[in-house]
Amino acid sequence: MPSLADTSHGHHGRIAEHVDRLPHIADSIGRVDLLTLRAEFAPEYAFIAGRLVRHMAATETSLYGPLEQLMAGRHSMAPMRREHEELARLVDALGDYAAKIEDGTLDRDDGIGLRRALYRLHSIVKVHLAEEDLYLGVLDRNLTEQEKDEIVRSFVRACEQPL
Repeated sequence: MPSLADTSHGHHGRIAEHVDRLPHIADSIGRVDLLTLRAEFAPEYAFIAGRLVRHMAATETSLYGPLEQLMAGRHSMAPMRREHEELARLVDALGDYAAKIEDGTLDRDDGIGLRRALYRLHSIVKVHLAEEDLYLGVLDRNLTEQEKDEIVRSFVRACEQPL
């Protein structure tokens, strides 16, 4: 069984690979033709709408409960949950822009909105993943190996669930 840290770093690494492409895509809006934008944006959107959304759900179901228990139920994960809500709104907005890119109706104003959504998603995810890494250290220092293994199993199962 992989460790909690290894599991998380693996997921975070795959997410970062895609999220790190978002500023480049945002910079290209209005500078490249729609076909080029579609070719760059579509795979990243597919990953975000699939893997990132699944990761957020898995984190909420597998990690945040044990963290709140360790922190005496102070609802310390509320800011992280709010960030998930904001990320979900951004993913929905990206879906709207993806449809406009696909049908060729993305106009200048939409391009500005897409650029803002991409930059915002990038910045929130980068900070959020760094915070999650800090919280994983809390779990790693305070749980037994058996408890950590159960969280890993739960997390992996949750990540595999269909959306």
